[in-house]
Amino acid sequence: MTPNLKISAKQKTQAYILYSSGHSQHSIIEQLKKHFEENTISLRILSRWISSFKKLPESATKLDEPFQWNKCDDYGIPWTNSLKLLELCHHYYEREDKTPSARQAKWWWKVSQAGPDLRANQIAELGNLYSDREVEGMVTGDAPVFDDLNAYITYKPYHTNRVRTYARFINMNGIKPLKPKSDESNTTGGLKNTL
Repeated sequence: MTPNLKISAKQKTQAYILYSSGHSQHSIIEQLKKHFEENTISLRILSRWISSFKKLPESATKLDEPFQWNKCDDYGIPWTNSLKLLELCHHYYEREDKTPSARQAKWWWKVSQAGPDLRANQIAELGNLYSDREVEGMVTGDAPVFDDLNAYITYKPYHTNRVRTYARFINMNGIKPLKPKSDESNTTGGLKNTL
């Protein structure tokens, strides 16, 4: 994907997330300007994108509504796992001052099941990356690419005894290493110093 197409896909994803959160066109443009600066799309393009967002199937867009605990069944989240999820929602609200989308919450739940030893901020960051890529695939029509995220959650390089296995896997498969902002492994043998 060329840089301009990548910027366009990221912008369209961000525009959809803002739109699905109830932001006006003006608010969406202002927030895109903060993030994409001189590469921000025009209001005319945003209007076309919003028209395409309105045509997305409800089965896909209902996950972008604010998370509601009583709808865990609808999201495919077992009730037995909802305590951890509610703690993650509380943590997110404290940090971001907003309720996560059902899509974010569903990915947080999945990440928390695969990496129960991850801290709340790590779960939220990885879950949000999965969620954003799923949305990007939905709004662009391209299949989402999760290879780097899957490698990270599978080989768990945040455990110092697994860094070499992770490095070997990503090198053999030509996958770009994932370096989450929440990864604090700057110590000797940590992920950031190995890759």
